Amino acid sequence: MVFSSPIFLFIFLPVLIVVYFLVRAELRNFVLLLFSLLFYAWGEPRFVFTALICSLFDWFIAKLIYKYDQNAPTRKALLFISIVLNVALLCYYKYFNFFIENVNLILIKLGVSSLNFTSIVLPIGISFFVFHKIAYLVDVYKMRGKPADNFVTYLLYIFIFPPLISGPILQYHDMEPQLLSRNIELTSIMDGIKRFSFGLAKKVFIADTLAEVANIVFSLPQNQLGFSNAWIGILCFTFQIFFDFAGYSDMAIGLGKIFGFTFKENFNSPYISKSFTEFWRRWHISLSSWIKEYIYIPLGGNRKSVSRTYFNLWVCFFVSGLWHGAQWTFVIWGAYHGLFMVLDKILYTKKIKIIENDFVHMVLTFFFIVISWVIFRADSFHQVGYYLQSMFNPLEMQGKFIYLTNNIKFFFIIAIVISFFPGTKLYKHIMEKYCNSKFDVGLVIASLLLVISICKVAAVDFSPFLYFKF
Repeated sequence: MVFSSPIFLFIFLPVLIVVYFLVRAELRNFVLLLFSLLFYAWGEPRFVFTALICSLFDWFIAKLIYKYDQNAPTRKALLFISIVLNVALLCYYKYFNFFIENVNLILIKLGVSSLNFTSIVLPIGISFFVFHKIAYLVDVYKMRGKPADNFVTYLLYIFIFPPLISGPILQYHDMEPQLLSRNIELTSIMDGIKRFSFGLAKKVFIADTLAEVANIVFSLPQNQLGFSNAWIGILCFTFQIFFDFAGYSDMAIGLGKIFGFTFKENFNSPYISKSFTEFWRRWHISLSSWIKEYIYIPLGGNRKSVSRTYFNLWVCFFVSGLWHGAQWTFVIWGAYHGLFMVLDKILYTKKIKIIENDFVHMVLTFFFIVISWVIFRADSFHQVGYYLQSMFNPLEMQGKFIYLTNNIKFFFIIAIVISFFPGTKLYKHIMEKYCNSKFDVGLVIASLLLVISICKVAAVDFSPFLYFKF
């Protein structure tokens, strides 16, 4: 079940809202948990029982960790065991096929018979599920929060449906007070509806429209690609992945507001960044925060030697690459971003600024981000190679003719405006004026977009979100 599907918009969400606000406040966690489990089981009926058993184990382990003295070796042992088991669960479902396939490649080159194995089906949203569980265990271990008093409260943190499939990634110390008590006001509900509407429009109008072009271009063979097609395809994908993922995050944050929760922001106009460091402060913010909190800082962060700091950054982006998928292209994508993060650190540490103009920095950063999306989107290194070759060879203008409808051109322009307009002074002026206005223009626009988006959803087949497979 996805947010942009008719069954969610016309059945699941309306029924949940009615039941949620009819029951007493103390029963709302239970209601939301039941609907969250139904939401997940709709797409993963086989994995949901495994997830429940694993969650029960972590709930007991966290209670044991909390009972021991802070300096007791047993606490560290329990935390270590629980984290290893969670990582093992993630590796089994997400990386087992990848591991065996690469072992077989080595065996074949050595002239040895390959291993026979049954392919493991990847459960949707497993990375977000495991990251929530690890955050809970570490937060309890570090005394940032108390273990959930009951299993329902804990399960709601793990399975709460808005961010379950594609984020934002939740940290337990942020969610604990809201799980125990929350006030639901009309203004929050209206803000939630507005945010959900904008997110839905980003998905069904911009992301899905640009996906049509990106999918066609990336399916072209090398001899039909050409210079112009290559640039059109990757730019469409660059905006597709942003509006698809940011659209989901907007919808998740909006739904959270409707039910009284405040989830952290996940995107903040990432394409106006003037460096890779700034990009990762604006792109998938919850993942960056999680990796910083639970990997980078425990590794030592920047508190040790310069070389160790660079190593820690590489580890974090290696993990980020692997997190996105069991494929070598994702690993290289993570290493690519890690390289630019290290370069940012070197230039910042030595106070070197090659170019003073911020606009030039923004253009260059966007250019190298676009290159990284080629690695991310390609199915193989071979495709990365010939795709980049086409992008940087203007002499290969000829490629298969792709007709761009006015609809595609319109939403491509809209994508550019939305992506870059927040970096202008005019945008800041308009936002200041809007914030001081008593008339909520955003709500009117959101209401119109919601109606039009629902009409489109009802008329065409829905498209799944890109980050479901991660």
